[in-house]
Amino acid sequence: GVYTAADVPGTNRHGLISRDQQVLADKQVRYMGDALAVVVAETEEAAAAALDAIVVDYHPLPTIHTIDEALAPGAHRIHEYGNQMGGRRIRKGDPQHALDHESDVVVEETFQTQTVDHAFLDLEAGCARFDGNILEIRASGQWVHEERRLTALALGLPLEKVRIIQPATGGAFGGREDISIQMHLGLAALKHPGRGVYIHYSRRESMVARHKRHAIRVQYTLGARKDGRLTAARVVVWSDEGAYASTGDAVMRKASSHATGPYRVPHVSVDVYGIHTNNNPTGAMRGFGAAQMAIAYEGMMNRLADRLRMDPIELRRINLLRSGEAVTTSQIVPLVTAEECMDAALARYASPAGSPRGSEMAAPPNPAAVAEAWSRPLPPTGAPWLKRGRALSVICFGLGYGDGFPDASRAQVSFNDQNQLVVCSGAVEVGQGLLNMIAQVAAQETGVELDRVRVIAADTHLTPESGSSSATRQTYFTGNAVKLACSELREHVLDIAGMRLGVHPLEICARDGWLWDSARPDERVALDEVLDDARRRGQKLQAEAVFKPRTVAENADTGLSPRAFITYLFGAHIAEVLVDTETGVVKVERYIACHDVGRAINPASVEGQIQGGVTQGIGMALMEEVLMAPDGRMLNAGLTDYIIPSIRDVPPIEAVILENDDAGGPFGARGIGEPPLIGVTPAVVAAIENATGIHLSETPVTPERLWKALHANGQS
Repeated sequence: GVYTAADVPGTNRHGLISRDQQVLADKQVRYMGDALAVVVAETEEAAAAALDAIVVDYHPLPTIHTIDEALAPGAHRIHEYGNQMGGRRIRKGDPQHALDHESDVVVEETFQTQTVDHAFLDLEAGCARFDGNILEIRASGQWVHEERRLTALALGLPLEKVRIIQPATGGAFGGREDISIQMHLGLAALKHPGRGVYIHYSRRESMVARHKRHAIRVQYTLGARKDGRLTAARVVVWSDEGAYASTGDAVMRKASSHATGPYRVPHVSVDVYGIHTNNNPTGAMRGFGAAQMAIAYEGMMNRLADRLRMDPIELRRINLLRSGEAVTTSQIVPLVTAEECMDAALARYASPAGSPRGSEMAAPPNPAAVAEAWSRPLPPTGAPWLKRGRALSVICFGLGYGDGFPDASRAQVSFNDQNQLVVCSGAVEVGQGLLNMIAQVAAQETGVELDRVRVIAADTHLTPESGSSSATRQTYFTGNAVKLACSELREHVLDIAGMRLGVHPLEICARDGWLWDSARPDERVALDEVLDDARRRGQKLQAEAVFKPRTVAENADTGLSPRAFITYLFGAHIAEVLVDTETGVVKVERYIACHDVGRAINPASVEGQIQGGVTQGIGMALMEEVLMAPDGRMLNAGLTDYIIPSIRDVPPIEAVILENDDAGGPFGARGIGEPPLIGVTPAVVAAIENATGIHLSETPVTPERLWKALHANGQS
């Protein structure tokens, strides 16, 4: 069968923030990836033949390819409301007065970042079946309960009649946050009750259909006194939102609140504008908004250091926030470890490359050794056209959705008949180590052995709502929900054990499947015995908890908020590069990434996240860019032409893990998902600038782009 918009039984609308996208396009297509029809056949060959037989009558409309085209007078309106989707602003102090009258130096620059594809290796694929009662869909996303809501609404089904199950998934990085194949699978299954249906995308289909990272233009003005102290920042951002809203509003919020990074700036104005084009929708991708802004604010710090003839590290040290100070949104951050991260990264740099890495390297630095290492000339290249450079970046990231957006996670825990500790969570594992984290938190809080814990995750019929796997929120939110539920369950068990041991529950210790009176450690009882006894008595062996901290929406006039985010994460990166000035080719030779994670629940997972983030960041810095033709066609929809880093492009990554417990995190943990990417492009670009002596304002720094810049400066 061939099914079009007329066959969609519900609203035919979806979208995470704005319901502006159609399941199947009806009267208008706005980008190349808009779906027009669902073809269902017994074989792939038959489906392909039916696809070829479809005739579409198009009436061409003007194509809006760039932000400038979208803003031009008389430009075609992509949506009825126009081409501007919305915007965000921050007003703190009087930046114009500070720039004019309080600044000894004012620097200005315009930065342009690129559109980036998530390029996860596991392509979109899934299956569905409708048995006449329940529509069951197995497909990869990042938020199963929201996918159920959107699917039920679009297909006209009661919520309880839709079941979404997350299969094993290889990567997401924000690319599965927007719903993809679920509704098309559901429609096909509804039209063929009792039959299983299956969809899979090719790499080209995936890249053409899926949303991307926003390309943004940043016009940045930064003022400072001659001693290096920042006075004011004026920041204007234009963001290519593509054809639909996606999560663009959240990205604009994140970009505005991170416009000045981890620095103390008394006077700030920020304006962020979302502009529609006929390019792919742009939405969440690792570091959403904060990653692009870091390129700008770190680039400005380096330009300011040059103008002041000041050491870039010293300039940062003067201006980095300290604990108890306020970020740009006016939120006071109790624990700021930006300078500590910078010093730990520098201490690692002073040690020989290839020496042991990890949290043991986060010892207090030796200032003399650090200063000597940073001032030491880099090894000679042996050729005049080869130049080495090094640079540092410091970043921050507000954890969670923030800005008053409802954000919560639930968890259910129980002991089953085999006395396994069963944890049910709607959180989605996409390769980040979430299931291990849940199991470790549960085992630690209850005192049971890790191999006794069984985690059931991301099944809307079996697990409670836990929010999306995004915004670096799951360790903090779901970790806390699991800890709270396990704490309640532990109390039930200790009450039962207390009656058996004849002591107050608070006097009982529990670990590794045993319980004992703290005053008489030799008198212990097996957890299995306590659980079996409780079950015979019909006593409660389950608990549920919700973790729902509150953030405060920004003031509509000023954009300020006393609690825009739950907590902040900090990091510092150092890059060493080798630049071939004849070809423009850049090789990253050494890379150090230091992050304060609160508490590393699983150090191996933390290090893996740092390595993955740095690898993706190198791609963003040097090679990855979605190329679009003026007529809206994607020119490099495949991994042959869309280049991502290979093992030869990435040096051994020296991960430094700092642990400063977060007062609100589970066992002090914060999270690590997004920050490792955010610091990479600023550090790599600055290292190239250090090697060549020229400033770069556009990413990625491809060989062609760098060669042209060098040629314009007489170096190639």
